Amino acid sequence: MPKNPTSLSRPGSAAVPVRTARVSPRSGRSGGLGGTGGRHGDTYHRAVGDRLGTSASAEELCRKGQFVDYESMRAMFEAWNNRMWRGAGALPPALPHPALHTAVWPVCGHGLDMSGAYYGARKGCEPVHVQADPADGTVLAANHTGAALRGATVAAQLYDLGGRPIGGPSLSAADLAAGSVTDAFAVPFTRALPATHLLRLRLTGADGALLSANDYWRYRTPTDMRSLNGLPNVRLSVDSRPAGPAAVAATVANTGTSPAAMVGLSLAAPRSGGPALPALADDNCLWLLPGESREVTLRWPAGARAAQAPAVVARAYNALPVTG
Repeated sequence: MPKNPTSLSRPGSAAVPVRTARVSPRSGRSGGLGGTGGRHGDTYHRAVGDRLGTSASAEELCRKGQFVDYESMRAMFEAWNNRMWRGAGALPPALPHPALHTAVWPVCGHGLDMSGAYYGARKGCEPVHVQADPADGTVLAANHTGAALRGATVAAQLYDLGGRPIGGPSLSAADLAAGSVTDAFAVPFTRALPATHLLRLRLTGADGALLSANDYWRYRTPTDMRSLNGLPNVRLSVDSRPAGPAAVAATVANTGTSPAAMVGLSLAAPRSGGPALPALADDNCLWLLPGESREVTLRWPAGARAAQAPAVVARAYNALPVTG
């Protein structure tokens, strides 16, 4: 699964020019940017272009590529997650952290940038997880912990690209044994549904606490996904507060009237706005419906030196960056 040659997760990070690299006929390895060209790079460019149109710059390709990165990496790990203990083979990404920019298999980008591929893999690897089968819409709840979960609830709701519900929610009670995967119900992609729409899944415990959340953008054909380019621009707001010596809690909200697609939170130096320390968020690449907010905690290495607390930057596919 090819991935972005660079990442936009850290504000101010320079976008690497994307070009076709020469491939050695002897080794099969590409030169230039370490794998951005050749068979894998061409496939990746086509995957992004088919879905969201041709990119006029490396920065635009990186923005659009987050969808492909997240979706592909999540799908691989969810397929493996579904077959765990039942004949699943190994699925190790070949380049978890490449030293050079590459478009082939990395989970995180050059300079420890965390973006779509990392958070897609993270989502698919949740020990308690709710997911949908892309083939038939079957919703599954996985519990790969050592303790049973009794009285859980699986919920699904469809939304159009205006953020309006399509029909009512689907609900199912579930008792999840330790180390199990349980079918809940199906949300098929019928002809009556819009060609591109959102499927939101939620798994809650007996006490109502959210255990897993998962949002899918579903489309009939790759080109149907281009309707995301027509999403109205929305405004985000972000407020942050310290959450420990090397962490910050941020509340990001969509104050617009349409969904905010692939909302990403990252850190920036408070004065210059340039790159700050690499940070891990407990969730990212979010979809926020109109008026919806989420709290996310970002952490950086405890031993890293930071003269000032970094600022939090929120951006989305259809929203300009804001700092809080």
